[in-house]
Amino acid sequence: MEKISNIISKKVISLDNANQVGYVVNVIFDERVKFFTGLIIIDDESENSFVLQREDIYSMGDETIMIKSADCLQYNISSTSNNPVGKTVYDSHGNCLGRVCDVELSGKVVKKIITNFCEFPQRFVRKSGDNFLIYGIYKKEKEKSFKEKVEIAGAANLPKATIAQTLNGEFVRPESPTRIFVNSNLLLGKVITSDIFGFNNELVAKKNDVISKKIISKAKAHNKLNLLSYYSK
Repeated sequence: MEKISNIISKKVISLDNANQVGYVVNVIFDERVKFFTGLIIIDDESENSFVLQREDIYSMGDETIMIKSADCLQYNISSTSNNPVGKTVYDSHGNCLGRVCDVELSGKVVKKIITNFCEFPQRFVRKSGDNFLIYGIYKKEKEKSFKEKVEIAGAANLPKATIAQTLNGEFVRPESPTRIFVNSNLLLGKVITSDIFGFNNELVAKKNDVISKKIISKAKAHNKLNLLSYYSK
């Protein structure tokens, strides 16, 4: 696994002549932030910007990225990289899940999005815009999967708790909750902006409290860690 925070600023060296051809200033992603597709390189001497395609990377070490030759570098015509770092994440209900601070890669595949509130698998990236990421799942994919298993004509025989009716009269499985993995260490020292209540209306944390390990443990016990992340600053 590799984080893009570790890739930025790495030197790019040509195996052809053993010279440094530049250093990494940005990472390029596809439209859905599903794949890492390349790097944006700056040459210190000329100050020119280049694109290095992922398939042209020979190897990636702790401090350097090796390429066969500078000939594989392309002039950077567009600065668009779709790098999610710095973008704010919202779910479909308008809840803020934090600002993206890092991305975890496995080869060319994006594995995890990390925000200052939480972290979650890439499959929950619904849409990536200029300034925001939308967290969720694709409804069309869910509908197709459900229709392959259940004939619409027989859907009325299913228990009501397992089906929901859409505007066009078709039946789909309701969305089930998805788990967001909160990095609790990032919460320590933050201030709570609202009272948080748990099971049996027990007070988990008070407004203006400073988050401690004790508060985090109590939030975990009441399954309110995500709420603690949301109401913290």
